[in-house]
Amino acid sequence: MFAFWSCNQSESKPNASKEHFYKGNDYLFNDKIPEAIKEFEKALEADSNNWQATYQLAQVYQVQGDFNNSMLYFDKTLKINPNFALGYFGRSSLAELVGDEQRSTNDLNKAVALKRDLFVGLLALGRKAYAKGDHRMAIAIFDSAIKVRPDFYLVYSMRGSCEFAIKDYDAAISDFDMEVKLAPSHAMGYVNRSVAYGEMKNYRAAIEDINTAMQLNPMWSQAYIYRGMYYIQMKVKDSACGDFRMAFKLKNPQAESYSKQYCQ
Repeated sequence: MFAFWSCNQSESKPNASKEHFYKGNDYLFNDKIPEAIKEFEKALEADSNNWQATYQLAQVYQVQGDFNNSMLYFDKTLKINPNFALGYFGRSSLAELVGDEQRSTNDLNKAVALKRDLFVGLLALGRKAYAKGDHRMAIAIFDSAIKVRPDFYLVYSMRGSCEFAIKDYDAAISDFDMEVKLAPSHAMGYVNRSVAYGEMKNYRAAIEDINTAMQLNPMWSQAYIYRGMYYIQMKVKDSACGDFRMAFKLKNPQAESYSKQYCQ
């Protein structure tokens, strides 16, 4: 009789844990956070190895700003399931929030090593490399990201920015071309390409792109600064000064100094 009861108990625990886990998700999707936490905790009481419940608790506590509990549950998740790539990615994001850059990078590397096509992980690693000034490493990482998602315009923007930083303007323009092609209503794509054209002294192409960006976002004051500087390079002073005046009206902090330097 005892053996029979024991067997039923061992089978029911995982089932009870899953039941509480699913209830917790239902509460979570309906924005009932305290109820969700209680259900996830009950799921762990029924089965302490339910790594999905620990992962959900880690995420919920992170959203609430309880970073200590969030880190605790990310650690528990990865102790139970050390091959869970998204667990490392989640803990990496939290580590970055609390200023632990080394742990954040280590966890990102682990996540991408486990899941080579983890696009968000590749993007995050590429951004970290760019922020450190390791532009060639960032380009290599963004190369991998593009193989996973060749249709995502921002990855071309980021790789183009890295190429621009190492003065490979032809490659940068090629990537900004793709950015514009994939997101023709994204003003910054035209701005990025315009700046690259400007570095190559192709001011007419630079102005053409800035004009498109201004049509998409006419209240962006920096566009007038860019165009004004292109006009200065082309020795079209009146047009340049008109742009600096417009930038000043739009409260651009650089406008007054540019006007004083070039228009008096």
